[in-house]
Amino acid sequence: MAPWHDPALLDRLARVRAPWDALTARVVRAAVAKFVPPGPLVEVGAGGGQLRPWLPPDRAADTTHTDSSVPFLDVLRTRFPDAATKPAEVTALPFADGSLAGVLGLCVLDTLPGLAAARDEFRRVLRPGGVVLHVLDLATSPGGAFAELIVRGDFPLPNFAADPGVLEVVTEAQRVLLPVTDAFDEVLAVPWADFTAFVGMLKAARHPLAADLLAYADPADPVALDPDALAQRFMHYRNNPDRLRVLYRALLGVTLTARSLGRAWPLRGVSLRAHLRERLRRVFGDGFTVEFAGPVLAWEPADGENVLRHTGKTIPGATALPAATPVEELEGAKVAVPAGAWRATTVEVFAAR
Repeated sequence: MAPWHDPALLDRLARVRAPWDALTARVVRAAVAKFVPPGPLVEVGAGGGQLRPWLPPDRAADTTHTDSSVPFLDVLRTRFPDAATKPAEVTALPFADGSLAGVLGLCVLDTLPGLAAARDEFRRVLRPGGVVLHVLDLATSPGGAFAELIVRGDFPLPNFAADPGVLEVVTEAQRVLLPVTDAFDEVLAVPWADFTAFVGMLKAARHPLAADLLAYADPADPVALDPDALAQRFMHYRNNPDRLRVLYRALLGVTLTARSLGRAWPLRGVSLRAHLRERLRRVFGDGFTVEFAGPVLAWEPADGENVLRHTGKTIPGATALPAATPVEELEGAKVAVPAGAWRATTVEVFAAR
């Protein structure tokens, strides 16, 4: 069975989401209430139905859940026997023209290579005033961003420069040689020409750092610049702390070596969420009016230290809440400010009419 159709994946995602369910549900319900008009809805890429319990009960009853994966829909039907389901591709929805009030998606639009085709299909099935509402509570799928970076001549690397473990071991003199990035920039982009030239030099010199870099991306590999294959490697490293630590050590060493030799090694931070946000704005700007695009913050009181879940990362001991729209603004309520310790999460929300 293909990994993206394996029901075991749904169980893993559910475990990751479980500690934040109540806060995420609050954001989803506020967004639906604010942006989605009454009437029938479709959820695309429904998976095992994680979005359904987060919807207001009356809107869940209005929703037909679709997915291209029959095994995933089987899980959804088991969990929610009363739910309406239909197998369908995102670009071929089984609904009449102008028949729906809204198209809903949870962590779907960041995975689609043909986003414009999906947009056109959504426009076909939506009635006048209908809304596309997409929410993203986990890490952003990197494939779409990687494809665009590669077309521009850049090559994406995991952002070692914001890793606390790296920052702990470098000296102050070395730290100033690292690229300046936001803590939530998941990617460092380097021009592919500079990557191949410098890594090729290290390889020819049999430098010990070369092997670890080549394991991530070998310029001689014909699939080195395939966005889907690269995205899978990136996620594999990010989900494997031991391999990621080795790669970070190599990237740190190469960066310091390049700086000491005066070699071109220009690195810039890239936020995958910000990239997705701008991509959605650009694509849906053709034929839709974008009403909201950005992170929405929800928090609750906690015992002990602060804990933040943001851009797919859980950060114990966080010292500040990230810049985001408070969920109270969507609810039309007074914004609440934590007076003590808190647990907080952000959900990326996109709404287009």
